[in-house]
Amino acid sequence: MATQRSTFREVQEGVAWQKALRDRYLAEGTPPVEHLDLGRAVVRRVSRAFAEHIILKYEWLGTMAPTSVHYGIFFGDACAGVTCVGVNGVGTAGALKHKEFGIERSEFCTLARGACVHWAPTGTNSKLVAWTIRLLGKETKSKTLIAYADTDAGEIGTIYQACNWVYLGRTMRRPELVSPHGRALNIKLLGDLAKQNHVPFAEMRKALEAKGWKLQPSNTKHKYIAILDKKDRALVERIEGMRLPYPKRGDETRGESKDGVAPGHQPGEGGSIPTSPLQDLPKTTRRKRR
Repeated sequence: MATQRSTFREVQEGVAWQKALRDRYLAEGTPPVEHLDLGRAVVRRVSRAFAEHIILKYEWLGTMAPTSVHYGIFFGDACAGVTCVGVNGVGTAGALKHKEFGIERSEFCTLARGACVHWAPTGTNSKLVAWTIRLLGKETKSKTLIAYADTDAGEIGTIYQACNWVYLGRTMRRPELVSPHGRALNIKLLGDLAKQNHVPFAEMRKALEAKGWKLQPSNTKHKYIAILDKKDRALVERIEGMRLPYPKRGDETRGESKDGVAPGHQPGEGGSIPTSPLQDLPKTTRRKRR
């Protein structure tokens, strides 16, 4: 019998979730702002708290990730979208992911979250991503920026294809941790929580399972990477040598159908560390090891 995965939002078919959300808002009577001049839009740094307002409303996962650099695209005082980046190897890609590209951890960053509002004019997302790359290259030591298109959200990475990112194929299926509220978190956070609470990994897992947490296989995601330092010719050649043909709409985007991905509540990879459900853990699971 096929395994059913828990999903925070219903699995999206045929069109990306953010596109469907935009269409829904417009159908409800909120018209797009047609007079906005994309050529005069400005991309600049914003705070994590500022970015969170847009991400929680418009982004598929509905959570923030471990990110420290955030950009917003502005039409005057109005923000039409944000990107959230984990730098210095911090993010959902994995602590050793940089080694795959022959660079230092400080040179690797992850575009962990990003979304535009429903009234943003056509091309806003492309300009925001392009300027995110440009500013990261100037303001950080990063040489590469990796991003993922979530197949549960009906994404194939159209924005990254439009910006000529290198497609690297799909992620492997790995276990993910699912909260009682349906939020899925990267399995590495289980180890983080064990360390924070000073208990063994196995003990932390049992404590969470007792409170309704569970493990499930993740869905596959499309991987894309942008090269921020084009002057590093060895890096450019190395990554270009990994380039695969872009996936197209109509290809299966949810991973192998044999996995029986079921609509339900999905949370996605990454997300904020779930410390609040631990406040009432039994004292035996929060003691400090001697």
